[in-house]
Amino acid sequence: MKTISFIILALAFSLAQGEIYKWVDGEGNIHYGDQPESTKAKPMKKLPGLSTYAPPVVPERDEALDDGEEGLVPGQAPATDKAASQGYRSISIISPEDQGTVRSSPGNVSVFVALAPVLRKGDYLKVILDGTPSKEKYQSMVINLQNVNRGEHKLAVAVYNKQGMELLRSDTRTFFLHRTIAKPRRSPR
Repeated sequence: MKTISFIILALAFSLAQGEIYKWVDGEGNIHYGDQPESTKAKPMKKLPGLSTYAPPVVPERDEALDDGEEGLVPGQAPATDKAASQGYRSISIISPEDQGTVRSSPGNVSVFVALAPVLRKGDYLKVILDGTPSKEKYQSMVINLQNVNRGEHKLAVAVYNKQGMELLRSDTRTFFLHRTIAKPRRSPR
């Protein structure tokens, strides 16, 4: 069984290393293939690499800041005494950016939160949108808001314990939501 697996694996790698040919037919159409269809086919030098995405790195602490709140990244709220007693050091909103624009026709907004340390069992997050706390309790650091009205909004996120006491709140961010609308055509008069 191991031998068969090895042969299949070796065959797959050898096929992946085959040459790719490019040629133009009599009508001017460009073709690609693993076997040349005409004498005009030329092997391609190198295919472009795959597109990849790396999420931005969010530093948890910044030792260069010296504004009295040691180690806070700009936009992070410092821990209060009650939050410190619960073990939370900081909370911040990574996205949407402050003064940023979100474009979403259905009004969906993804809120990315950084919390140090991680959320404890029983504790939860609430979104404060335009001064009103959400009814929903969130356990995830990615919160999806739906059907948000277009326009300017103030956003904050807070950590609550099991008893419903607010432990820590992020700084408030302002973002602008743009929603596309379909205007009905006017009938000619």
